Amino acid sequence: MQNEKLTILKMLENRQITADEAARLLQTVDTGSAPAAPSPPPPPLAPPPPPAPAARYEGHGNNGPRAGSPAPSTMEDLGRKFESFARDMAPKVQKFAESAVGAIAGMTDRVSDAFSSHGAGHVAAPVSDSGGQTRRAEPPRSTPTSAGGVTVVNIEKLVEAGGYNELSLSGLNGEVRIKGYNGDKITARLSYRTKRGGAPIELVKLGGKYFLNYEEDDFAQVSIDAYVPERAFAYIKVDGTNCFIDCSSLAAEAVSVINANGSMSLSSISAKSVKAENGNGRLAVASIIADIGEIENMNGPLECTELDIANLKLTNYNNTVSVIMSGFNRHADYIWSVETGNAKLSMNLPTHPSLGYHIKAHAAMGEIRLGLTGLQFLINEASLVEARSISFDAATKRLKLAAETSNAPLTIS
Repeated sequence: MQNEKLTILKMLENRQITADEAARLLQTVDTGSAPAAPSPPPPPLAPPPPPAPAARYEGHGNNGPRAGSPAPSTMEDLGRKFESFARDMAPKVQKFAESAVGAIAGMTDRVSDAFSSHGAGHVAAPVSDSGGQTRRAEPPRSTPTSAGGVTVVNIEKLVEAGGYNELSLSGLNGEVRIKGYNGDKITARLSYRTKRGGAPIELVKLGGKYFLNYEEDDFAQVSIDAYVPERAFAYIKVDGTNCFIDCSSLAAEAVSVINANGSMSLSSISAKSVKAENGNGRLAVASIIADIGEIENMNGPLECTELDIANLKLTNYNNTVSVIMSGFNRHADYIWSVETGNAKLSMNLPTHPSLGYHIKAHAAMGEIRLGLTGLQFLINEASLVEARSISFDAATKRLKLAAETSNAPLTIS
């Protein structure tokens, strides 16, 4: 029907039919009756002259129809029919426009995602500026985004210099990665899943205390990937439940890292006191400088490398303890207690003329192997050994070591 109307209007435009004929034909198409075929016009002898310019309104006398123009009533009928035809076509045009807009919008979103996506890795690592100073490459500011039930948000908070500052961060059923850098802001990416829609989680500053605030009962998972000013805090506390925790490059008066049912890694930490507790996973500590250290693991291997700690207690239950040292540098006197149960205990210690040892080793139902040179044995039994360096009193560095295990060998070399 639309094609027939277009054909009739085209014939009228080319002057192949009169206005009355066009009106009659359009009426016939609308009513559905068979139209009477118009008599074919004679072939034109010459191309039709161009249409005359539209008359300019100059007063009352120029409002009437020009000679040869259709009568007003006929023009009104044609106008109404053309408006009806336009209304019929409007939905199709609108649908096409909406499809085009949707396609363009979809393409724009994909291009935007390609340029703005930050991936699922860690927050950007520190970079060096033109002056050689290490600074933090700040993550893009963002509103929370969700995918697969996990919400991701970047947060940033300036840490005020001076005074007494504390930092407390806690993870749940995820990963917690905290690294110090030479800067003045906490920048972090949080990934979390909630049990209750709209449950709040935020990094709060209260006086000199900075802490991640949320109710554990409202969350199924909270993961943290953060850079923090490495020397801005007097006290740093990191804890987690069913997490993997990785803390490095931190300096404070006191550092405490506690994890239940997971694995933990601590490295390049300097503090007066360091406390690390882990359960049911591997605990690895390396390059720790401290006056006092308490490191404890349960049901997982405990691996220690380069622990320059004056007063140290290493404890493990039902798994191995491994200690590797290349030197004792920061302190003159060291007092260490190393203990495990039902597993092997091995220590690889340096020998140097200026370094003296006083060792007491006990292996219940196990064998003791003491391979350090320059020792004088005070007790030398199968499961109990006490030995002292001949030059212990004159040594500039001295280590008093108490080591104990059960049902497994104890080796110090």
